[in-house]
Amino acid sequence: MYGRRTAALLVASALVTGLYFVSTRPEPAAAAEMCPPVTLDVLFPPTTLPPETTTTVPAPTTAPPATTTTAPATTTLPAPTTTAPTTTTTVGDGETTTTGPEPTTTTLAPTTTSPPLTTATTVPPTTTTVPTTTTVPPPPPCDPFVYDMAWPLTGVGRIGSEFGADRDGGARKHEGNDIAATKLTPVVAVADGVVTRVVQEQGTPNCCYAIIGHTDGWSSYYIHLNNDLFGTDDGLGVGVRTDLVPGAPVVRGEVIGWVGDSGNAEDTIDHLHFELHDPEGLAVDPRPSLLAAQSAMAFADPQPGWPYADDDGRAGEAAAALLLTRGILLGCDGSSLNFCPDQLADPQFAAVVADHYAGKMTPRLEGKYQPVTGTAGCPPVDNCLLHGLTEADIARLAVWIRIDALISTLRPAAGTEDVREVFLPTAEEADAKLRGIGARGVCNPPLDQARVLTRDEAVHRLVSWMSGQNPEPCPPPGQ
Repeated sequence: MYGRRTAALLVASALVTGLYFVSTRPEPAAAAEMCPPVTLDVLFPPTTLPPETTTTVPAPTTAPPATTTTAPATTTLPAPTTTAPTTTTTVGDGETTTTGPEPTTTTLAPTTTSPPLTTATTVPPTTTTVPTTTTVPPPPPCDPFVYDMAWPLTGVGRIGSEFGADRDGGARKHEGNDIAATKLTPVVAVADGVVTRVVQEQGTPNCCYAIIGHTDGWSSYYIHLNNDLFGTDDGLGVGVRTDLVPGAPVVRGEVIGWVGDSGNAEDTIDHLHFELHDPEGLAVDPRPSLLAAQSAMAFADPQPGWPYADDDGRAGEAAAALLLTRGILLGCDGSSLNFCPDQLADPQFAAVVADHYAGKMTPRLEGKYQPVTGTAGCPPVDNCLLHGLTEADIARLAVWIRIDALISTLRPAAGTEDVREVFLPTAEEADAKLRGIGARGVCNPPLDQARVLTRDEAVHRLVSWMSGQNPEPCPPPGQ
């Protein structure tokens, strides 16, 4: 019986002990809350006067001398002396008694000095207010504010020039971060939204930037975008997509422009000035958000430092960059990011470039049928792709543009122009013309009128011939 009771007590003790350990198990630590955004007002609070202070004047140790008013002394003068007449009285036995006057006592009234009348000067008590030092508990730990956004470049960049740094000798503060990057690196929208402002005034200091209003009320600024033609610092190029206008919708990661040195950044390295504004329009320190977005970015390999992510090392790389900085967007997938150099050049592709250089609509080229790989011949039509241009087609178009530009400079005044139509030259005429201006050499074979060109080959030849250069120069003699 005793053993059963002991066992029961042991079991109860174990249960209680187990409940104790379960009930005292520490709760998992709560994640730190996010700090409020850091604005310029937080870094540089407005200057205010110190709180009003009551100065304590110490009470004097020695009271100031009392003012004593002494009343004039009251003197009692002696009473006047009066001599009574002598009286002679005869008594019965004949004696005579002489009664003289009673002795007179002269009493001098004592001089009474009134006690001093003291006028007390009362010094009001001085109240000393001692500032109370209140110990404010430190704020709870919080993580830096991070806005959910994309990295604003398609490639790497170095974040610098801190938020709040002095500008113009301290007259203003830096309202963003500068991201140093290779010139013409594509710049992308960090969030979905709508374009609210675009400034691209070529040849002026007012170039080039864009502002996007996000769907959540925030906004982002992209400043110092490119303003130079490729390979120059002439200020005559563009760095914002030419089809990007106020009101146009954009999505997160969409290319909106390219890195440059426009505005007041002409004497600095190429970089993007990026700003992030809250719904009230206040600039917020974007660095924590940029770092978070950068760490989540999966950069392409190789990381693009050109207008297009897929043109690295191509023959037409520089030509494509030049066309883009002239305002011609040669993107192949609607994103303005890919050039698709291996795709075949079609008539529309050539027309866009030619129309830009000519400043008007140019004669249309007819595309060539290109046999599908693995088929014998073209018919039926389903076995052919209608989007090929040959080397001879591109040469004819380039020569027409040069000839038409020359004719335009020789035309008489308005109203008497020669309105005769100019037709594309033949392949043989184009070849002879290019050789005559040195754009083709003796080492170059006749123009190929059969093989269609890729976009890379077409843009390389078209830009070279329109500018009077040989895309495939002959080696120096003796080599």
